[in-house]
Amino acid sequence: MFIFITVFVSIVYLVLITIFLIGWFRLSSFEPTSAEKINTKISLVIACRNEEQSLPKLLANLAQQSYQEFELLLINDHSTDSTLEIMMGAKSYFKNIQIIDALGFGKKNALNEGVSKADEKFIITTDADCTPSFHWLESIVSFQLEHRCDLVICPVKIKESTSFYDKLQVLEFSTLVASGAAASAAGMPILCNGASLAFTKKAWQDSWGELHVEEQSGDDIFLLQSIKKRGGKIRFLKSRSAFVFTNPAKTLPDFFAQRHRWAGKSTKYTDWQLIATAIVVFGVNLYMFCLLCLAIFAPHHWLQLLFVFVLKYFLDTIFLYNIRYFFQLDFVWFYALILSLIYPFYIVFVGISALVFKPKKW
Repeated sequence: MFIFITVFVSIVYLVLITIFLIGWFRLSSFEPTSAEKINTKISLVIACRNEEQSLPKLLANLAQQSYQEFELLLINDHSTDSTLEIMMGAKSYFKNIQIIDALGFGKKNALNEGVSKADEKFIITTDADCTPSFHWLESIVSFQLEHRCDLVICPVKIKESTSFYDKLQVLEFSTLVASGAAASAAGMPILCNGASLAFTKKAWQDSWGELHVEEQSGDDIFLLQSIKKRGGKIRFLKSRSAFVFTNPAKTLPDFFAQRHRWAGKSTKYTDWQLIATAIVVFGVNLYMFCLLCLAIFAPHHWLQLLFVFVLKYFLDTIFLYNIRYFFQLDFVWFYALILSLIYPFYIVFVGISALVFKPKKW
């Protein structure tokens, strides 16, 4: 019986990685049009809660963007620090800006108030603790002018550092972003990240009733699911000029709290392709974890565990090897091996804990 399960699990995971590889090979790199040739105005919506440390850096970055034809909407989500004062100060160096003190609670309500008051039909969002590339807005607007999407999934990467712990986070997060990119190119968009996302105002408004305001996070994934269900056009922007950089989790508890928050909304997913992908990934890692436990008492299971582990590591590193240039990843084979050893424990712990213990509200 275990031999049958081992073969079945291996084949299913092989099919999944093959789909991702095909999707990644389908993606073409995009080079933005010069900012001088673009005359489309956009609305940049940023919801903030207690971001007095990060917001000044983001505002300085936005003031330096190569593309400046944007309306900036800053939404204060009930901050208790000096975030609102920093927003008010931004009026002196942005010619087209709205400061909104949110009425509703939570990021989704804050974003909705910002989108509702936006003057333009095309919306771009990011988070206050992110660092966009110099050509970030220029790349997204150029891509939208060419493809006319309902939703543009943009690349996000964790900031580099010399820390071994941070390098593992960079690799793991890059895998998630690349998987979402590859899946979208394969015709099954399943993942995106609100740290860099672009969509039409109409797409957001049509999706508002399906964004599950009661959930702490998920404005990005629920928006994708809703647009996808309606047959909207969703594309990934494969351009290194469009990168937004986000901070790694400082500590292991912070990392697990973040992943727990992401996984906590999984019970509200309705897209079968996302659900199937999550089941495959969780199932493979759970099976490896179970084989390890069984092998302690029945040594003949070590061979089956070794087979699944080596196959998974081989498939994962093939995928990572193909995305390494775009995400500028180093020592892929080594860090992939470390992640492969950790992943079964990490996935099982986060998956089960998220189902049993719901994340606290923001």
